[in-house]
Amino acid sequence: MVQELARPILLVTRPGAGAERFAARFRERFGDDWPIVISPLMRIGQIEADIPPADAVIFTSQHAVAGLAARQAGAGRVAYCVGQRTAEAARAAGFTPVTGPGDAQALGELIAAEKPLGRLLFARGEEVAFDLAKWLDSAGIETEQVVLYRQKPVPPSDAALAALKGDAPCLIPLFSPNAARRLCEILPVKTAPLWAAAMSESVAKACENPGFTAIQVAPRPDAEGMLDAIATLLRTQKAG
Repeated sequence: MVQELARPILLVTRPGAGAERFAARFRERFGDDWPIVISPLMRIGQIEADIPPADAVIFTSQHAVAGLAARQAGAGRVAYCVGQRTAEAARAAGFTPVTGPGDAQALGELIAAEKPLGRLLFARGEEVAFDLAKWLDSAGIETEQVVLYRQKPVPPSDAALAALKGDAPCLIPLFSPNAARRLCEILPVKTAPLWAAAMSESVAKACENPGFTAIQVAPRPDAEGMLDAIATLLRTQKAG
């Protein structure tokens, strides 16, 4: 618990149930008396697509799991999953998950080391931070891919805009380069001090706005790593 700092506002902009889940984990770790604004800047839209047959699948997001599971059964097939949350979603959908270390390239290295037999399918969104299928193809593992969803922009809520324009620091977890770019698109000309916890170096590089007064990259590309990055921000920054 960080008692000596004035409370920054936690602004969570990720879509879906992940926003509420992250806010709950934040409260568990830092206390339940923090001001929190949840304002998704994207919503998930499904894309109609023909699903190629596959012996094993690859997921780098829970949205991809949901998109594929809505179209065909897991049926016990192996699913290479980027991290624990995605693996849990894949297991619930009937797949047999192999859990990766948390980022797409490391998952590719795991798959390359296993050299799976049969047809491999990467189920993904329209935009990906890392072209995993191309990387696997270059490693000699032929990988088909199917795009199942896209992220559609959503305007920020009035509460989010008030937080971004206010005097208190705004503490913002950013989980992808696309999320960082979308945030930059809606930032007002004059912002509160913005403290960003970035999932990776590529996310940090996408924070192209002078309002970002502090950016901390997570030590691990998962929710706990993001909370660690937030803890570092709260230790090193002074509020107001």
